[in-house]
Amino acid sequence: MEKKIPDTRETYRSMNKKYLFILLLMSWIFFFYGLGSYSLKEPDEGRYAEIPREMLESGDFVVPRLNYVRYFEKPPLYYWAVAASYKIFGVSEWSYRIPCALSAFLCVVLLYLLSRRWFSERVAFFSSMILASSFGFFSMARIVTLDMFFTFWLSCCLFFFYGYYRDRKPFFIYLFYICLALATLTKGIVVIVLMVITIIFFLFTDKRLSFLKEMKPVKGTAVYLAITLPWFIAISLKEKEFLYFFFIDQHFLRFFTSKHNRTGSILYFFPVLLWGLFPWSFFLPRAAINIWKRKEVRLFLIWSVVVFVFFSLSNSKMSPYILPIFPSLALILGTLFGEKDLLKINKGWEFFPYCLLFLALFSIPFLYRLKSFYKLAGEITGSTPWILTELKTFFLAISIFSIITMVLFLSVKIFRTFRGAFFLLVSFSFVFTCTLLMHTDILDRLNTTKGLAQVLNAKKSENDLTIGYGSIDQTLIFYTKQRVIITSYKGELAMGAKYDDARGYFIDEDEFLKIAGSNKKAFFIVKEKKLVHVKDRLFKRLRLIACRDNRCLFTNH
Repeated sequence: MEKKIPDTRETYRSMNKKYLFILLLMSWIFFFYGLGSYSLKEPDEGRYAEIPREMLESGDFVVPRLNYVRYFEKPPLYYWAVAASYKIFGVSEWSYRIPCALSAFLCVVLLYLLSRRWFSERVAFFSSMILASSFGFFSMARIVTLDMFFTFWLSCCLFFFYGYYRDRKPFFIYLFYICLALATLTKGIVVIVLMVITIIFFLFTDKRLSFLKEMKPVKGTAVYLAITLPWFIAISLKEKEFLYFFFIDQHFLRFFTSKHNRTGSILYFFPVLLWGLFPWSFFLPRAAINIWKRKEVRLFLIWSVVVFVFFSLSNSKMSPYILPIFPSLALILGTLFGEKDLLKINKGWEFFPYCLLFLALFSIPFLYRLKSFYKLAGEITGSTPWILTELKTFFLAISIFSIITMVLFLSVKIFRTFRGAFFLLVSFSFVFTCTLLMHTDILDRLNTTKGLAQVLNAKKSENDLTIGYGSIDQTLIFYTKQRVIITSYKGELAMGAKYDDARGYFIDEDEFLKIAGSNKKAFFIVKEKKLVHVKDRLFKRLRLIACRDNRCLFTNH
């Protein structure tokens, strides 16, 4: 009887469908499940949720405003995306977060589709799963800043440039310029600096600097300017202060000076990368060394190094700044895992950090038996002991799975291969995420004014004043949908506070006391750590209504 030869094309299609199903399922859990089940967090989520809400309310989509004050720090593309989501789905935590989560999902899909086209099905699957399951990446898909949206457009730029360099198909280079423009409308001209350095260095290492002439620079620049210039011209004509503030203050001074109080050591981003790329970060040195010799993947390593070094040298540092390198690093790691696959991992130093970490996670539940554990926790913030108590189940589950993972690593031969390690680490990340999502009720109460805003909304009428002392609680503005008068503080609204129409909304302590002693009903919000210093001077005659998440609400009636 003749033996039937399997149809390799059918096998490939079956494998392709299986990979896609797994990828879609995991992406839904990592990025979308329970997206609207917890409150907005201070300060970034409050800020970037409120600006598009005020755009819809005012009908002005050219000049961004925060707390009804001009806010020029960032271009408007993400605000427009969120405003569109609000228009379609209504204003809520879910509709605010969906553009960010969708950006993360599209990064994963883009990485999968293009790396499958250029490398292999296995490398594409491993790379996209590594990206989706990296702690920093899926966290930033759920806690919104502009950086995930920015990362998507930058990843498109990088992949479309590589597509043009590899295949010479014109539509790739035009897509590159379009995405470069959209990235500029998300976070500014820093994208040009990063892309130019990366491309020139890559072409130099490949001895192809002449390729710059093949990038259709004239037509490409025309496309770029056609997309970016309309908004920049429109806001510059309306707001004379914009050009200096946006280009000089928010780009050059932010990079070269410590004016914005976000300084950090030149080593600042090393622990960020370690924990952000976890559980894959310990394989990164080997992957980087393995990739440098390969021309087809070298671009992505150069991009990662350029972005990492650029922000390390900057005088303004925040952990999400290096998020744009995560898709490239995932491809580098995916290439390592995909090509080694069933080969044994022989380097013990790659297992040793995992064993230490899993042992540390395993030991956390035992700390609950120590009285000094709660005492030390209480010195961090007053609410930390409560948080730890509420997370007992979470840490117990992680502890059990950590020890199981470590035992499998050390004792089962298949798990000492790259494929086995890949399965274990994806599983660990999956269990961590699912267990954390079971505790969104705790996340809902952390670092937010939502609870206090609900108390305030129940008691205040439309004409009552809301006054904050010493800070800007940006989630409070979103949840009350009303301006908050700020006392003895301007912060990031200092630029907008200079305008005539902002007068009366930034007050000093004398004006605070005048309102507090008047017949005008007002509500006053202050952080507990500030209240200690000003209670007798400013709040002695006010009535306490409630305290939530280290903030207290008072009234003069």
